[in-house]
Amino acid sequence: MKKFLLFIISLLGIGTTGYALPTSSVLLQHKGDVVVYPLDSLNAALRDAVDGDTLFLSKGNYSSFTIDKKITVRGAGEETVVAGTITVAIPDSVVLDATVLEGIRMNDYNGDIMVTMPVYGFKIKQCAFFNLKLDAVMEDVVIDRCICNSSITLTSMDEAYATRVKSMLVTQSKIREFCFDGVTTNEITITNCLTKGFRNGFNFRGTVMNSILGWPGNANYTYESCSFINSLICTYRLTVGTSCYMENCWTSDDQDLVKNPYSTDFWCMYSNDELLENGYIGNDGTIVGCYGGIHPLTLALSVPKVLSSDVKIDNENRLLNVKLTLTAE
Repeated sequence: MKKFLLFIISLLGIGTTGYALPTSSVLLQHKGDVVVYPLDSLNAALRDAVDGDTLFLSKGNYSSFTIDKKITVRGAGEETVVAGTITVAIPDSVVLDATVLEGIRMNDYNGDIMVTMPVYGFKIKQCAFFNLKLDAVMEDVVIDRCICNSSITLTSMDEAYATRVKSMLVTQSKIREFCFDGVTTNEITITNCLTKGFRNGFNFRGTVMNSILGWPGNANYTYESCSFINSLICTYRLTVGTSCYMENCWTSDDQDLVKNPYSTDFWCMYSNDELLENGYIGNDGTIVGCYGGIHPLTLALSVPKVLSSDVKIDNENRLLNVKLTLTAE
């Protein structure tokens, strides 16, 4: 418990007399105990971690790594930068109950997250990356408040085009495009997102809600047996199947509804104020797109902040008394 308390103090930047806090480093948390590794020893920390552990990465630059255990890797936000590929290869078709990646930015054009083994409950949160490649049988995928500067790719499993990804929720995210092969399951939901659209000849059968869809640059796809609810849709060279359900949607003939498709600075042609002024309101009562909804897109992590602190040393009883007042997490 004492070790965990010191760990919390170090994360929150509280100094104590005579106690040297670690600088940039990797922290491995295991059942309340914390081990500190140098910044360049991420692979050693990954090797020592066991199922259920959490790795905290401080601000800094990291190389490619592989996650092959049921652990969480949590960065400090946009200044935790990974150059290369993050591979998720957890064996035995595991069921996950915690986020796999959180608070990490990949600024290399090869900055891919690749899932290569079957997994259930895969979740990433508040990460920025170029490609997310889901090449395994998966269920209950969650992509929460992320920025994808290239594509989320699903691959087909067999000649019948049954997608390997059985169910997926993409929420409050900015996705340049979805690149699917074949016919998707109808258990894919895209809500409060900004996306250029879909590519690579396929039929999308999921649900798009409270989102803004642009035009990806080709017409080799269709929407079939899908649902569009409270969404703003670019219809330029777009074929929407007659079997699709549409409710309270808006359409635009502007093919640049979402601008700069080949830049990392893509955005909606409307500002948040303009979306509000024009009545582009989703069924959640907020503007459509990634900046509406309950948890608007941000890469700034929600962490406790110290409002006041009081640290006293009880020399007689050899105790360190710490009193903290925090904001809500």
